[in-house]
Amino acid sequence: MSADKFFQHIELLRCPVCGAAFSKLQNSLRCPNGHTFDPSAKGYVHFAPNAQPSRYDAALFEARRRILNAGFYDTVIDAIRLRMPDPRGVVLDAGCGDGTFTKALQGETTVGLDLSKDAIRLAARGGGPILWTVGDLTRLPIADGAVDTVLNLFSPAHYAEFSRVLKPNGRLLKLVPGEEYLQEIRALMGDRLKNASYSNEAVVNRLSERFSVLDRVRVTNTFRLSEAEASDFLAMTPLTFGVDPAALDASQLTEITVDTELMVCRLPE
Repeated sequence: MSADKFFQHIELLRCPVCGAAFSKLQNSLRCPNGHTFDPSAKGYVHFAPNAQPSRYDAALFEARRRILNAGFYDTVIDAIRLRMPDPRGVVLDAGCGDGTFTKALQGETTVGLDLSKDAIRLAARGGGPILWTVGDLTRLPIADGAVDTVLNLFSPAHYAEFSRVLKPNGRLLKLVPGEEYLQEIRALMGDRLKNASYSNEAVVNRLSERFSVLDRVRVTNTFRLSEAEASDFLAMTPLTFGVDPAALDASQLTEITVDTELMVCRLPE
């Protein structure tokens, strides 16, 4: 049954190898050039079988899910929701991670895509209508001009592919860290962190070269943390990659700043 949803929306999908449309061959998605992908019984399709292992592992995504479910990003989700089209139509969450944002912001038809198999396996738990896919941002398994909204939240981007899959009047909603994002973790890391400060202006400038930015919305909150929540924040952020967890004292992390900027964009006319 978990495979049926992919065949029901087969017109939305395209072969990531050659770009051809799929047809159903028994229980597989097969393009005219013989590229074949099998929906998993766990509710996802692996469109990037040659992907290299990622430093974003299952433990990171489990910690991130606990943080998201605890409500630290609820005002961010609300800001995104307010700026999505009505009706939402087809939504692609490009770089969806564990799928918590995807589920909160899904449309009539929704595709969640991430290069991490661990993330997609976690996202697909419990079933549901979302089309979960392991895939590469540079070769989206999505038809041209099929998507109403691309969500790109705390994730790398591929603007040429986003432009290809968006409808002419579609929207790209990109979320990036603000200058004070997780500043308490940066302070705790001290000299272990290569860059003690952060600016998103380079990201904004690159985005502006490919899309028209209609709105920029800053959403920022500072929260008190329990020690367990502090440990999860340390586990979920790439800021701590390469650092021995024992070298970081989670008890010193008593509050956290979630500072984000949301950019609402459209294709240039």
